[in-house]
Amino acid sequence: MILFFSGTGNSLQVAERLASLLDERLLNMECVGIPQLKDDEPLGIVFPVYAWGLPRLVKSFLKNINVGERYVWCVMTCGDDMGYADKVLQKALSRKLDAAFSVQMPNTYVCLPGFDVDSDELAASKRQKTMDRLAGIAEVIGNRSVCRELTRGGMAWCKTYLLRPLFNAFLVTDKYFKTSDACSQCGLCAKSCPMHDIVLQDGRVVWKHQDCTGCLRCYHKCPKRAVDWGKYTRGKGQKR
Repeated sequence: MILFFSGTGNSLQVAERLASLLDERLLNMECVGIPQLKDDEPLGIVFPVYAWGLPRLVKSFLKNINVGERYVWCVMTCGDDMGYADKVLQKALSRKLDAAFSVQMPNTYVCLPGFDVDSDELAASKRQKTMDRLAGIAEVIGNRSVCRELTRGGMAWCKTYLLRPLFNAFLVTDKYFKTSDACSQCGLCAKSCPMHDIVLQDGRVVWKHQDCTGCLRCYHKCPKRAVDWGKYTRGKGQKR
């Protein structure tokens, strides 16, 4: 079984490819309840790294799963590096991972100065390198080998254990989201939100300020580029 969450599609591409290579069933964490694991069935977890840790949705989902002693592996997608996200995952699972990998996919975070999507050329290069690498990762997993192939990056401990709590406390929020006059009220943002945190109300888009996981799917999915997070996303690109 492979459990996955994908904010803007990067992790979905990786999960689908691994499911095909491993002939494993694929379950979306935002759409399913707690799955029934077969005896000794390997468990894979594929998700994007947010702020050098886990998305809130992933952390919430996994706290209800008892993985036991089965073989457990993860593949984490990130734009550049992943800090100690694997350690955060291990804490959520209350056990050590047998195999853990990080793979680079196109950047999608745009909510701070200096952060933008990758150029088309860089995005395509990252995606192709990762797709080429997945066959080797699948072989390791298929053999149930113990393995770590991780790009932690510089100051990894500080990023995960000092910056991440501050980032989650102040920047993983929907209170800065708004729509411009370009909004057509098509409702795609509301339909696609994994947390059901967006509604159409009196002819306008409203964020409910209840439960945002910070995936930015609403921003990247908007066909009119009408969704902004404060002033920081103005003029920035969307994931293609």
